[in-house]
Amino acid sequence: MSFKNHLLFLASAALLAACGRTATVTQIDIIPEPVFQMQKEGSYTLDRSIAVSTQGLGQNSPTAKYIMNSLRHAHFRPSLVARSEESDIDLIINDTINPELGDEGYLLEVRQTGIRLSANTETGLFYAYQTFSQMVPSDVLEHTYSSITLPECTILDYPRFAWRGAHLDASTHHFPVKFIKKYLDLMATYKMNRFHWGLGDSDASTLSPESISDTTDSIVYEDLDSRYTEEEIAEVVEYAASLGITVVPEEGMELVWDDEYSVTRPGEELKRIVAARTSLQAGQQAARAGCRVVMCPDEWCRLDFYQADRRYQPRATDGQITLAKAYEFDPAPQGTNKYVEQCILGGQCNLWTEFIETPSQAEYMLLPRLLAISESLWSPRDAKNWNHFRKKVELQKSRLDSKGYSYCEGSFTPLFRVTRVDDHTMNIAIETEVPSTYIFYTTDSTTPTRHSQVYLGPINLRRGTHIKIQPVYKDTERDSVYEFVIK
Repeated sequence: MSFKNHLLFLASAALLAACGRTATVTQIDIIPEPVFQMQKEGSYTLDRSIAVSTQGLGQNSPTAKYIMNSLRHAHFRPSLVARSEESDIDLIINDTINPELGDEGYLLEVRQTGIRLSANTETGLFYAYQTFSQMVPSDVLEHTYSSITLPECTILDYPRFAWRGAHLDASTHHFPVKFIKKYLDLMATYKMNRFHWGLGDSDASTLSPESISDTTDSIVYEDLDSRYTEEEIAEVVEYAASLGITVVPEEGMELVWDDEYSVTRPGEELKRIVAARTSLQAGQQAARAGCRVVMCPDEWCRLDFYQADRRYQPRATDGQITLAKAYEFDPAPQGTNKYVEQCILGGQCNLWTEFIETPSQAEYMLLPRLLAISESLWSPRDAKNWNHFRKKVELQKSRLDSKGYSYCEGSFTPLFRVTRVDDHTMNIAIETEVPSTYIFYTTDSTTPTRHSQVYLGPINLRRGTHIKIQPVYKDTERDSVYEFVIK
């Protein structure tokens, strides 16, 4: 190649790099599932230079700053403009309160003339942006896009429960502030708003009871041990507040566990908030006694339990909660007494760290089950759909990759649905928790390989048949061979 041609090649490469990629989004899949979502025929295209207008929101407000910084991290070039007629994205605090949205709801509209995010409060606007951030390509943090075309749509959304919490035991093993912030970022992405920070008995008084409210002005610091300094705790509380998250103390005056609690205590005590770990029934009993209840029963919410076949997982607490099991969580299931339901603030997932020593391990145990808990706490009961959710989780994995989170791929233990055909034959349907898993199987007692039969749909097998299954996901054998006898 001549020197001249070499220069032309370098110039062309530089031009292509400057232009970046283009993307056209055709389907919107949000976690947690919105209350209402409607996609239309039109579209709107964003280029790298994004004009942003604000109405009822100061340009230096925390939410406006957060959104502008987030757009920059995604390789956009945002600028503030005075008029919505000149903008690509409008950020609007409603002049007139929309009662349907409440304090945390929002309206997101992609129109053919631009994108409009509106809410009654900055918190609602913050959540509107979290939804918008899931609409753009998952790798925007890693690659520069010259244009992104979004489908015309309307999303109206608000939470089912006010308390959408996640817990971290930081007393058994210490986790640095950098990781605590990363945890808070994860919570904010999926619209969770209570961080239950287990600092241990000696640190229980470092956060005052007032910190359980939506303000963080009354933080006191006493009896600190060497784990976190006063400055570090203040830094975490302030950072959480910037994400709409309230930090909740463990063993604090306003929060007690139900396994340490008796509903026969004096009436004054019953005004406390009870974190109902033992069971939904125990939590409902406390609610009937006049308590305000946060549901976090171990059966669905204890994320230090194994999340897949323990033979192929890092050591964890005895017990198993798969992604599918976590998704079954409902703080107020169908049929809950209306009075009791009014006393249920919401729920949270809990991560105890007896066997978790590093941030990477903690992320692995949280993800993707935290996504299931978030949808269970935010979305209407009727909007939840397991098959749709597990497909959304697959899309979210690439977003988690781009942000550097560690996560479990999921459980590959085969799930069987067996129905009787006749006295000697059963119809077998097989799937795994993770979509797009190939299932290779044999029925002649040989070990399945990639040359064995591929499961394509329900099959009829005689009783007594010995079936062996090998799951393959992303071109890799997962776990080992599973064996079952059809009965």
